[in-house]
Amino acid sequence: MGVGDEEVLNCRKCNSINTRVTVTESREDVTWRYCRCIDCGERFKTVERYAYAKRTPLGLNPQLKGCDNYNSRFTPSDIVAIRSLSEDGLTGAQIALRYGCDRSTIHKIVNYKTYTDEY
Repeated sequence: MGVGDEEVLNCRKCNSINTRVTVTESREDVTWRYCRCIDCGERFKTVERYAYAKRTPLGLNPQLKGCDNYNSRFTPSDIVAIRSLSEDGLTGAQIALRYGCDRSTIHKIVNYKTYTDEY
């Protein structure tokens, strides 16, 4: 939105676009806007989330890299197998089909852009 632009919020009751934001509250990644409809007088609230925090199981460190990260799709043996398949002449697309991922992921693994630790 540019300078002077107002966000158009439809009234929940009469669907009018003749609404005004009366109060705005912000905390970290959430903004609440309390609004009022000029036509029918209805008051309503909107919630805006700018970025979703990554959910981590309690007690796990989200900063862990490679196979140690709890979101990792690959085990250390998968990484070794992917690199050896690439050395044997299989293309990234063929390996990606085998592991159910994108070929760019295979390219990054084979070229040590990701999963750089030795196993």
